[in-house]
Amino acid sequence: MPTKIKQDAMQTPKEIAIVGDGYSAAVMALHLLRRGISGDSIALIGPRAPGKGNAYTCASTFFRLNVREDLPIIFSEDPLHFARWAQANVDDPESKTDAGYFYRRRDFGNYVVQLLRDTEGAIKVERVLAKVNQLKPENGHWTMALDDGSQLSAKQVIIATGNSPPRWPCAVMTSVQSSTRMIENPWPGDYLDNINQDDHVILLGGGLTALDAINALVGQGHRGMVSVISPRAIFPPVQALWKRLNQPQMPKNLSPRRLVSFMRNYLPKSSADSPEWQSAWEELRPYLNEVWQQFSAQERRSLLKRLGWVWSLYRFRASPQTIAAYEYLRFHNQVQFAVGRAKQITCSESKISVLMSSGAEPVGDRIINCTGVGSDPLSSELIASGLAAPDALLQSIAVDTDFRVMNSEHEPYVNLWMIGPATMGSLGDVVASSAIAKQAEQLADQIAE
Repeated sequence: MPTKIKQDAMQTPKEIAIVGDGYSAAVMALHLLRRGISGDSIALIGPRAPGKGNAYTCASTFFRLNVREDLPIIFSEDPLHFARWAQANVDDPESKTDAGYFYRRRDFGNYVVQLLRDTEGAIKVERVLAKVNQLKPENGHWTMALDDGSQLSAKQVIIATGNSPPRWPCAVMTSVQSSTRMIENPWPGDYLDNINQDDHVILLGGGLTALDAINALVGQGHRGMVSVISPRAIFPPVQALWKRLNQPQMPKNLSPRRLVSFMRNYLPKSSADSPEWQSAWEELRPYLNEVWQQFSAQERRSLLKRLGWVWSLYRFRASPQTIAAYEYLRFHNQVQFAVGRAKQITCSESKISVLMSSGAEPVGDRIINCTGVGSDPLSSELIASGLAAPDALLQSIAVDTDFRVMNSEHEPYVNLWMIGPATMGSLGDVVASSAIAKQAEQLADQIAE
């Protein structure tokens, strides 16, 4: 996709502008093209080559998908497309496990890049290498202020900025201007070369990103201690070879309390890492977004506050490779949990210390932010300017079930949409690559019609 000169705001507006350059933006462009929308009517706006984004731009070969090969579905009519592509194009003997193939994240990123590149009309898509700082409605279209000082206008805009880079979730005190001891955004994995084998590494957060770090550290022969700061001394369970075998009959008019009760009764008494338990969990998942959308904003916030950690624990299960690395550290007494939340991080020339809510203060050589906490500046600006309403969780923009952004009066715009993980507060579980691709398919259908 060639880069073209950015429009002046006085020129004819582009038909469609996609804001973002990661996975969400790439699959949105791909599905628009597949529905016959001309590439020269589309602008794709973002500072990097489209397709990989924060999730799949990985320097480390140890960062793997946490789902097996048949689950990243970009084409609903061809769910095994990635599985076939990986078998033909990826040389990765370590991907094979008893629960399926768990490929490297960067290989999936390469797959997305190739898909978009090979789609008919993609070469005509205008690439704008900049970030959108501001969106304003103007004469029936949208004017976008870019971070290089230029502007671009479009009749229709799709916000597909994906996952925001993580930010430190607490105060940071440092006596040095910059330090390789502190890794704020660990997703690329480029920090690993700076870690010595005997360093005491502190992982802030106990989810999949922490397990990625553990897998990478073990892979490069780490000998030092690894401390995990987390509200609970537990990692997500390992993925099993589950299958959806039944179709649950969901009760109508569920309240949050009744939903929790129904799920508890439906799930078997077996371990959460067993195929039986995970099969039942996955049988429930297709229905939960519809139930979530029926709850009021207050009910959603209350449910997430009480049970959000349970959802994250069992929804984001880990690849067998990362759990094997964690068990290796446990066997060699190289990993420990510090239960609680970080209040302040202090970095000196030689050490890192973390003051916790419990009063404990772990000390180490490096700290890696594995919390995933981040925010999208464009969404925040739209809410602050009064152009968009916040979602029920007060974390992003509100959208309706057609992905239309809601204005401050909670009325949908006819030419502004948003897809991707940021729609979770409005629509439910929209984190997996297949869920995002499904949104892109549905929105492409709407626009094409």
